[in-house]
Amino acid sequence: MGGTRNASRRRIIVVAAALIGLFSSAAAAGDLAPADQNALVKKYCAVCHTDRANNGGLSLEHFDAARVDPPLAAMMLSKLRNGAMGAAGNGVPDKDMQEAWVLATVRQALGAQNWSVTRGGSSAPHGSAPVTASIVRIVNPRKGEANPPIYRLTLTCDTAARQGTIQLTWSPEPQTNRTFLVSADGHAGVPHALSGTEKMGNGATVVSGRASAVLNVPLPATSLTIADLFPGETVVFPVGELDQQTRKELAACK
Repeated sequence: MGGTRNASRRRIIVVAAALIGLFSSAAAAGDLAPADQNALVKKYCAVCHTDRANNGGLSLEHFDAARVDPPLAAMMLSKLRNGAMGAAGNGVPDKDMQEAWVLATVRQALGAQNWSVTRGGSSAPHGSAPVTASIVRIVNPRKGEANPPIYRLTLTCDTAARQGTIQLTWSPEPQTNRTFLVSADGHAGVPHALSGTEKMGNGATVVSGRASAVLNVPLPATSLTIADLFPGETVVFPVGELDQQTRKELAACK
């Protein structure tokens, strides 16, 4: 049993190292200006990923490439590499622009496997004081997938309103009609039922499974484990690695 776990851990490390290497090598090739990235996201992404729709657990309505958010960029990168560019029904950029956009997103995704913390933001309601912490984890490629799937955990607390959420997002494959387990700090897993669909596109009728879920668990002290969202797949988020100040702010919504 221990040998199997060690082998699986080594495979994940190899996959992660390969992805990080890809990030590093591609980042040197060039980048788009933030204004150009914002225009692309507005035309090809924000049509589906609005505050209201929140498809895939992502709102890109207020996206600003000048405010680098590595875990968000990593999720966008996964979707860009797996056919999401044309999901809005607005066509796709030409090949050179596609490549430049992917490279720019690669560069912004550097460090996505470390916690990224933001406070406030242009989309925050007046009078609120939200703090958000997010991180991604990479798993082994599933059968038929060229790129390794990723999961993103986002912890949010409006410290003024004392309202918070723990949200899980994943890419590239949607999921629905499934029950998965969420475990905080090694305790027994809490079943979470996932059902329903999401409608993508600018008036299109593209319907898919879900790519996000709000988790009904307390803020963990050390770790949060997701099991069997996809068959036999487990991912662990290192909540204990958050800095003390951020943990204190997030705990206000506990």
